[in-house]
Amino acid sequence: MGTVLRLEVSYLPSGAEPKRVWLWWAKTGAAAADVDRCRQAFLRRFDVEHTFRMMKQTLGWTAPRLRSPEAADRWTRLVVAAHTSSDSPARWSRT
Repeated sequence: MGTVLRLEVSYLPSGAEPKRVWLWWAKTGAAAADVDRCRQAFLRRFDVEHTFRMMKQTLGWTAPRLRSPEAADRWTRLVVAAHTSSDSPARWSRT
């Protein structure tokens, strides 16, 4: 069981022809607020996918050969910390 959502946009800033997007949601009886939340999550997926791609390619997230899940968790925390500190050094400076 679930709900199929159809998202349509009236225009795109690029001028391209907008296409329908079909999403599936595990719950039934979606209210307008639920549909809007699904739409926002769909749009945010682009940011998440590109963040992981950058972390894998630029920061070498997948470079080490880790032998345990715990080591992979530690490496992930280090990569995220490196990205965060290099992304905005002004946040970490004392005033």
